[in-house]
This record gives sequence, C-alpha cells and structure tokens, in this order.
Amino acid sequence: MFSFDIEKASWIFEPKEYTMTNEKVIITTEPQTDFWQRTYYGFQNDNAPALLITSDEKYFSFTVKTEFNSTSKYDQCGVMIYQDSDN
Repeated sequence: MFSFDIEKASWIFEPKEYTMTNEKVIITTEPQTDFWQRTYYGFQNDNAPALLITSDEKYFSFTVKTEFNSTSKYDQCGVMIYQDSDN
C-alpha cells in the first residue's frame, strides 16, 4: 500500500505559500497561474504549482478531497496526472 510521504514529494513551480504534512497539503496560488494547453485561440499557460508524487506501482488508486476558495470566474482546483507540459 502506498502512503503519502512528504520527503518523496517534489514541486513543479513551488508556491510561495503552502503548508504540507503527511495528512494535508494547503496551497495558496498566485494570480495568473494555470495549467492550460492548446486552446483554439492559442492560449497556453504552464506555470501553476503542482505537488508531484511518484509511484513504482504498475496499478494504484488514491483518494483526494479538495476544498478551495474561488474568488474569480475561472478559478479551479483539482487533481491531475502530469507527465510533462505536453502530456
């Protein structure tokens, strides 16, 4: 069974403000940060903070609870499977 180990986690674009324990991660993002690719009008943004956790397991599952304070029309929060900027 895989458990969250903060010592093995790494950041893409480490946020200026965050709290991280083995039970919880709280991230305060900066304005104008996003992971948004290939829109029909050419917009591409790849600069939001993301906490990466790797696994050697071929098959795995995980449970995530998200909560966030949306203040603008396009504010979003979620979980992503990230390989690189193209995948």
